[in-house]
Amino acid sequence: MAGGALVLAAAMGIGLLATTLGFRSPVRGQQPNRLSDLLSRTIKSSGIDAAVGQYRTLRDQGFPGVRESESDTNRLGYELLGRDEKEGAIQVLQLNGETHRTSANVYDSLGEAYLAAGNKALAVENYRRALAIDPKMKTAVAELRRLTDSKGMPYRPIVLFHIGAGVLGILSGAVALSLRKGSRRHGVVGSVFVVSMLAMSASGAYRAFVDPDGEPINVLMGLLTFYLVATAWLTARRRTAGTGPLDWGALLVAMAAATGLVRLGMTDGRFAAVAFVFGGVALLAAVGDLRRITRGGVFGAGRIARHLWRMCAALYIAVTSFFLGQSQVFPYEVRRTGLLVVPGVLVVLTLIFWLVRVLFTQAYKRAAAPKTNLAVGQVST
Repeated sequence: MAGGALVLAAAMGIGLLATTLGFRSPVRGQQPNRLSDLLSRTIKSSGIDAAVGQYRTLRDQGFPGVRESESDTNRLGYELLGRDEKEGAIQVLQLNGETHRTSANVYDSLGEAYLAAGNKALAVENYRRALAIDPKMKTAVAELRRLTDSKGMPYRPIVLFHIGAGVLGILSGAVALSLRKGSRRHGVVGSVFVVSMLAMSASGAYRAFVDPDGEPINVLMGLLTFYLVATAWLTARRRTAGTGPLDWGALLVAMAAATGLVRLGMTDGRFAAVAFVFGGVALLAAVGDLRRITRGGVFGAGRIARHLWRMCAALYIAVTSFFLGQSQVFPYEVRRTGLLVVPGVLVVLTLIFWLVRVLFTQAYKRAAAPKTNLAVGQVST
């Protein structure tokens, strides 16, 4: 139980890195000479003009001997932007746009670079070009609306409900993490967290399912979040031995979420990193459910740890979905600092702290043992 909980905490950390940075495709043998690395060296040694000329010469020749990648070049542009080399970033991102004319992300990034350089007109132009390719690009929509002082469509009631429940869930979850586990205040705040997170995940999954343009990843992550919160709550509520139909139902839900996420990761490269990481989390949770069923329950510090990591995993999903998945609601100046990653990191570190405290110290060793030995399949109260 202790090992599984810590493995899941590590998986959440990996999930944060995957969400933030993405995975690079594995390559057999030596890593190919990436064009972005070559350009970076040229910029440092000879300046941006030499790098621009080098890029165009290599492009005319079909990029011989180097690996050209839209994402790599885009990342180089952001590295220059992070070093306050705005004009260099703009030139690199312009080259990327010349090569990848059908990529909305390229023009969205170029819009950010122009915005950082104070050129509002060209920022608006490139955000519009991005939306012409992908009308659903959230960052371009938000920035264009802000820069042109235009008002968007009013939110539907279910969207407002989803947002309100999510904000309440994140706030109450942060407070619950700071309180002593098992205390009365923790129980009160935890109840608010449970209700709001169940409402948030259910409404999010429903919206994505009924919307013709909804993404399957949102349905699956909503299902996983609902499952994690519900099983964590049931674990805290159940203080006697035994399992029942709800435990078997939870196992089936976890397996369905794991299967769906892994399959999505294999078929849709956009979500591969997130889908595989959280598919693994769902699979490990299903293994924990199976162990609970076969052993007739989970007791003592293990029960607290099971409750803890599942609640934290759900909070982690909500936090990263908001701060990283909806980053367009934050000003560009905030997005470029990297601060949006911090809340997810804090959840992971706090989870690890509490798991160590619960599992490897004497603070929670007096957790109640099972009161009765009910047979497997008999529902306990």
